[in-house]
Amino acid sequence: MKTSNRIGRTLLGLCLAASATVFAAAPADAAKVPAPAMKARLAAKVPVTGMVRAGNALVAVGDYGTIVRSTDEGKTWQQAEVPVSALLTAVHFVDETRGWAVGHGGVILATTDGGANWQLQATLDDKPVLLSVHFADAQRGYAVGAYGAAFRTLDGGHNWEHLAVGRGHDGDLHLNHIFGTREGKLFIAAETGVAFRSTDRGATWTKLATGVSGSLWSGLERADGEVVLLGMSGRVIASRDGGTTWQVRETGTEQSLTSGIALANGGLIVVGAGGVVLRGSGTAPFQLEVRPDRQNLAAVVAAPTGTVVVAGQLGVERLVSNK
Repeated sequence: MKTSNRIGRTLLGLCLAASATVFAAAPADAAKVPAPAMKARLAAKVPVTGMVRAGNALVAVGDYGTIVRSTDEGKTWQQAEVPVSALLTAVHFVDETRGWAVGHGGVILATTDGGANWQLQATLDDKPVLLSVHFADAQRGYAVGAYGAAFRTLDGGHNWEHLAVGRGHDGDLHLNHIFGTREGKLFIAAETGVAFRSTDRGATWTKLATGVSGSLWSGLERADGEVVLLGMSGRVIASRDGGTTWQVRETGTEQSLTSGIALANGGLIVVGAGGVVLRGSGTAPFQLEVRPDRQNLAAVVAAPTGTVVVAGQLGVERLVSNK
């Protein structure tokens, strides 16, 4: 199977044991304690792979175990205390204080102070490459990644159980991004145009007929309930019936699209490779902007006042307006 070329997320050649084992953090071993993230004067310029809003703060994760946090809408950033130096790929908060981050080596980090300090909560057996994390509430969460890696926790991340998402060949697909809807459905964007949906809190999964073949990198739910998936070749596909049928939206670009946010006013902002920024509203054609620096963008968030912050291979940038 061809390995996907995900922006900023190098995938390692490892597989998961197909069992229903429950995984927990191993007992502390002084000889195996991971090295903490190094402090860097320009930590906000480290390549970033994921970014979210946590209350009034913005939190971004990236290479070398770097996590940075801003409480002034992206004007300045402070590096967090992180106990690992692995590449971190994704972050998610359930409220302004409680959040989780995942990355290479099966690491799962947790914070209870809004992202200023992090603890190594678990290191999953076989050390899978984790690419995405989503918590429906403070107890129930999910982590997915390379070669079909999928896990669920029911106790806030202390213990994790393996989930079987795909069947047959689909069981080895890279699961690139997991997200939830307000109705409680779960969606996973995966390789080769494949997407999965669960309506029973992750216990079982249905493969969706998206009608596209290129890998899907990310997804989100818009303010009106529309589900949107983003992927290779400038692809945006949208569903208004919970994933049963999909329509392709014209974007005007062939660059890979990696992340998007739904605005309260119904708008949509999508970013991707080559400095691409798309703005859309409803079903109207997207407005395409290409940033002069042409950096590969991996994340986008909106600060409390509406200022939009993007992040990618050059770190975080407070340069995009939502107008």
